[in-house]
Amino acid sequence: MPFSVQIVTTPETSASSVFGLYDTLVAAGRDWEHLVSGEEPAPVFDVSLVGPDIEGFRCGSGVWVVPDQTFDQEDDADIVVVPGLTLSPHDRLDPEQHPCLAWLAKRDLSKTRIVSACTGAVYLAEIGILDGVEATTHWAWEGLFRKFYPNVRLRTERGLCFADASRGPVTSGGTTGWQELATFLIAHYGSAQRAARAAKVWLMANRGELQSPFSSMITTAPHADAAIAQAQEWIAENYAIDNPVAEMAERSGLPPTTFARRFRKATSKPPQDYVLALRIEEARQILETTEDSVAEIGEAVGYVDTPSFRRLFKRKTGLTPSEHRKMFGQSRFSKYS
Repeated sequence: MPFSVQIVTTPETSASSVFGLYDTLVAAGRDWEHLVSGEEPAPVFDVSLVGPDIEGFRCGSGVWVVPDQTFDQEDDADIVVVPGLTLSPHDRLDPEQHPCLAWLAKRDLSKTRIVSACTGAVYLAEIGILDGVEATTHWAWEGLFRKFYPNVRLRTERGLCFADASRGPVTSGGTTGWQELATFLIAHYGSAQRAARAAKVWLMANRGELQSPFSSMITTAPHADAAIAQAQEWIAENYAIDNPVAEMAERSGLPPTTFARRFRKATSKPPQDYVLALRIEEARQILETTEDSVAEIGEAVGYVDTPSFRRLFKRKTGLTPSEHRKMFGQSRFSKYS
């Protein structure tokens, strides 16, 4: 008997995430059999959409969505999927504006497994089921999690996170992270073979479960600390100098410990980590837009020891400098212009 799956649809949901998940999960046990093997279809999942009403509405992407059932219908499912959501990366949710939260919080976790794609993890964090466990989400929402959901062991470098393959929450990162989530669900509730078949039919590339190569290490979050804002403006042009953190603190006129505390509060990063992130981001930009050697790029962003720069770059991004250039450099995309 197919596993029942409810995909959350609200005015905040992303159309690509909702319909991508719907199509791939419905196809598990069906499309390969139709297209290739000729076997009798045996669907793995019975998928439906659940939302605030069944009259229909435009979702966060502007696409018209008509749920199959509403939140006030007590129809339990084996799996509830929260897809990507169009939410602010800076402001905490108002539960009054998100009735899905109360509905999710009522689910019996011994019967229903709640999983998420991309920013859907915000809903899971808000109802508390991610406390104390590793989880991922879109990298641009890292600051929101650090500020409002500190008990979540956030791993934004990961493309997929779960503590137990058989139970508990599963989270996937990135805008197309729904593909990793769909693959996981098909493999676990169907079989590894069916997951491989889905990947072939849907041309879902293996990204090694990593989100790091696609994420920006620096995101802009509004704050009202003028001294720290001035420090950020200065370091954006001077990150390659020796001991830039000490120079920032001195320029701010604040005691070093006070500067470090206020900097972290304003940016969600310690000053040293912020400088490192700036250097890596600039190195990425140079790799993507020039043919400069790795040694030249390392020196340009403050690292004269090329082997150390290569190791640091890979540790922070998941790719070597050469691999990053191959994936995101001009040569890859110039053939399309």
